Amino acid sequence: MPTALFNAMAAIGGAAIKAGQTIFAGRLRPALLLHYNIRVCLKQHNNNALTAPLERYSMIKKHGLTKFFTLYFGFVLASNFVHPVTPAFLQLIQCPSSMFGFAFAAMALAQFLTSSLWGKLGDKFGYIRCIGFCYFGYGVSAIVFSAATGWPLVLVARFLAGMFIAGVTVNSMAYLTALAAPAEERNKLLVIYASMASIGGAFGFLIGGLIGDISIFYSFYTQAASLFICGGLMLFLVREHSHFEQGAAPLKLKDVNPFASLAASAKMLNVTVSIFLVSVFFAFFAATGFDQNFNYYMRVKLNFAPSSSGMFKAVVGIVSLFANLTISMWVVRKANISKAMAMALLLCGGGITCMVMAGTTTGLMGAALCYYALMAIVMPLQQSVMLKNDSGSTKGAVAGLFNATRAAGMVVGPTFAGLVFDINPDYAFLTFAFAMALSAAVTYINYLQLKKSGIY
Repeated sequence: MPTALFNAMAAIGGAAIKAGQTIFAGRLRPALLLHYNIRVCLKQHNNNALTAPLERYSMIKKHGLTKFFTLYFGFVLASNFVHPVTPAFLQLIQCPSSMFGFAFAAMALAQFLTSSLWGKLGDKFGYIRCIGFCYFGYGVSAIVFSAATGWPLVLVARFLAGMFIAGVTVNSMAYLTALAAPAEERNKLLVIYASMASIGGAFGFLIGGLIGDISIFYSFYTQAASLFICGGLMLFLVREHSHFEQGAAPLKLKDVNPFASLAASAKMLNVTVSIFLVSVFFAFFAATGFDQNFNYYMRVKLNFAPSSSGMFKAVVGIVSLFANLTISMWVVRKANISKAMAMALLLCGGGITCMVMAGTTTGLMGAALCYYALMAIVMPLQQSVMLKNDSGSTKGAVAGLFNATRAAGMVVGPTFAGLVFDINPDYAFLTFAFAMALSAAVTYINYLQLKKSGIY
């Protein structure tokens, strides 16, 4: 890595860590509103009701969740060990460049197809059992991935990984939301959960990159071993809630068929919601495609070692967390959310364009870091706008369609990036910049519709 880039990243990382320490040492605001109802959270977490870290730990201990959160953090760390070495591994086994896109698309598709199934399995057999089983399953998928010598086994391994990630996500959230505790405390626990996912992901990427510098395969083996340990400890040390009752009703295909629920939800669509979903598709098509294209670009075009990629992604994670703790929460409380999101999306497109036009590696990486910080702001705002598009009579249909549309973008974006990379990766970057601009324009149209209907 160029010395100038290293110094720049070190300075940014140091500043972000210092700022993060200031926040965590004082009063931690709700962050990363990815998996819970932002409307409820905002009512319960305002400037006059911020909770200190010590009180949060006391709440975790009160509900006996110390082991659960410790093992979940270990899972998040380990699940990111392989990401920084994946581009180098695909090069090693001589996969075509398009495979990095297809591999991620396989993961996203598996998550979409199996989320409903894991929800039903958790209700029937127990959330902790499913979580522990999925930790083991993800470890097995890492071993399968490391054994790949060509693209067929790569796709199988990534599909398996996506399937078990879905199981962990669905059942972890169900375990926390089923806690016999006041809604306010459950929401605080969800904030901790989301924050752990962000921090653990960033540092897991860094650790995996450092291990990968020694040997690519060590990252795979370390990941598998860590997940096996976490899975075993989860099954033996963590118990279901005392009030949990396993379901006795047999599973039916219609209960776990994602397409059946989507078809039912689609009947409730109106023009306003449809416009919003178009903006969601363009945003996730661009965001996920950019991320996969950029990861491969760092390896193939910039010749970054896994540790260099890991270091950059760690800085991205810290900066993104800081952006959520400050800018996102300020926007949600003080500004027009739809207009702010449209502006952020437009700036994301501008950041990608600046990255393509940058004449130096330092400039390119700086523009990429700005893009990631802006995109971190967009994600929670998008969920808030989703709630504004829910009239209240749709009973969760908008949320289901939102997740399905997001999954579609996560499949199409990386696939497109993989197909275009060998021609010229800049073509993919510029396409994603244009998609961000389109998403911004459609978001603004959606804002005008909501304003006309009296939402704003």
